[in-house]
Amino acid sequence: MIKVRIVKGSLGRVTEFTVEGHSGYNIHGEDIVCSAVSVLTQTALIGLQDIAGIDATYEIKDGYLKCQMPSVKEKEKMIKANAILDTMVLGLSNIKKNYSSFIQMDIKEEV
Repeated sequence: MIKVRIVKGSLGRVTEFTVEGHSGYNIHGEDIVCSAVSVLTQTALIGLQDIAGIDATYEIKDGYLKCQMPSVKEKEKMIKANAILDTMVLGLSNIKKNYSSFIQMDIKEEV
């Protein structure tokens, strides 16, 4: 099972996300659930870097991706980052809705 953990700060913005594990939906190379989650999360990371211009801290290895947002002061960068991350969360939520046996998602909102 894939475990997704999203952390939102006090303003409701995604400050961190972690993805761990493999779905087990199908064999390696044919697992559409793993592929979809990987594409969404890695594309979000690329978008943060190349579109929003944010150097997020991240770690990627087999079955694992963790991304932590730095403090961002520029309004334009933050608007772009929020759009990218909120879209990622929507996509992951949709995957969870359709493949709930293969993905667990926890959204923690900090106060």
